[in-house]
Amino acid sequence: MLSKEILREKFLDWQCQSRIQSFRLQNGRPNSSMAPLLLDKKGNEISRIIVVITENDPDNTTKMFEHINKETYDPATRFDKMNKFLSSEYFIDRNNFSDSLFATFPMNSSITKKILKDISCTLDFIHLSTNYRLICSAFKLDINEEHWANIYWHNKNFNPGLGSDIDVIKFIPDWKKSKLIRITD
Repeated sequence: MLSKEILREKFLDWQCQSRIQSFRLQNGRPNSSMAPLLLDKKGNEISRIIVVITENDPDNTTKMFEHINKETYDPATRFDKMNKFLSSEYFIDRNNFSDSLFATFPMNSSITKKILKDISCTLDFIHLSTNYRLICSAFKLDINEEHWANIYWHNKNFNPGLGSDIDVIKFIPDWKKSKLIRITD
């Protein structure tokens, strides 16, 4: 059994490496390491979601994401600039990143209502031979929180139709209750 510190480090390494691979080799398309199943507190599947990781201090990156978005109306140019930035050295040092995960949902959606009511949920990541099952607390960020703007501008550059009428949900893993499962044949 891994200590909570080692589990956290391994997960962040895995997330960073998976994202580097996605941006460098798959033109930024999310793979299954970024799209966990969201399970309710009873273990029932709610939906597959795409999660974003952010820096502990995202202020400068948020400004850059916003600048990329406002610099041009061309979604392809935005996508290319984001892909170049995120495939460079952005994900190199896991220590720069928060261990919280973030996802956007339509404002007041049934999914956000359910997970916020339950407070606890599971993010079940399965990619290749690795399965991280993270038991998380879920919170809705206020629009004035710095991570809200970071997630919004990040996602807006990949999804030009994204409006500001969204909920940004922060998932905080409980590393004592979470686990890594190696999948074998």
